[in-house]
Amino acid sequence: MLFSGLGADLEAEEGATVTVQPSGMAGDTVWATAPRLQIAGGMRLRGRLLDSDGEPWIVALVVDEADYHSHDLARVRLRADSVTADASRRRNPRVRAGGIAWLSAVNCQHVVDGDRVDGTMVDLSRDGVAFATNRVLRPSDRLTFHGRFFADTVEAEVRVTSVREAASGRLVVGCAFIEIDAENRARAERLAANAPSPGRPAASFSELRLLAADEQPGQGGWRRRFKR
Repeated sequence: MLFSGLGADLEAEEGATVTVQPSGMAGDTVWATAPRLQIAGGMRLRGRLLDSDGEPWIVALVVDEADYHSHDLARVRLRADSVTADASRRRNPRVRAGGIAWLSAVNCQHVVDGDRVDGTMVDLSRDGVAFATNRVLRPSDRLTFHGRFFADTVEAEVRVTSVREAASGRLVVGCAFIEIDAENRARAERLAANAPSPGRPAASFSELRLLAADEQPGQGGWRRRFKR
């Protein structure tokens, strides 16, 4: 997940950001290129990511080898040393949320600036959203988000934090709000608070139709089924 994009921004111990471009992975080892003057054997780096449930993690890596690749780049071999929960990031649980989303690209690797990206909402929290789309997005892409949840809308600038493939073949894209005003933040908090709990899911329109179609004489009708 950390190296699912074309590049990853890692943090050095002194706080500098080192951008690496992965070229291969096997087990806990990653081969990549990195700025030659910023990297050296024995360095420790760390990367941050959000998993599919929106939970933050830190991946600690060690530079096992750093060799000359070009005037500007070094060829490096990174080894994942540990994975720990990122306690520095405030955790806000994401809840399932239906609705539609459309986004405008601000700065994306594979989408032209200003182009529209359509999607279907997956979940929502006060700090971010996840949606499913057919467009190709990558971690660190920035977009302007517009989400409609029945009568409510939420608008914000977002940064892509995770991308995973769904069973349908679409991509599920997790995003963090990076620019959101107080009014839209309040809407997101209200929608997240009022979403159905996992133990009591909301009935979908298709489920209502199935219940009505399945009604048999003498069974009391669909109203009795809802009372159950």
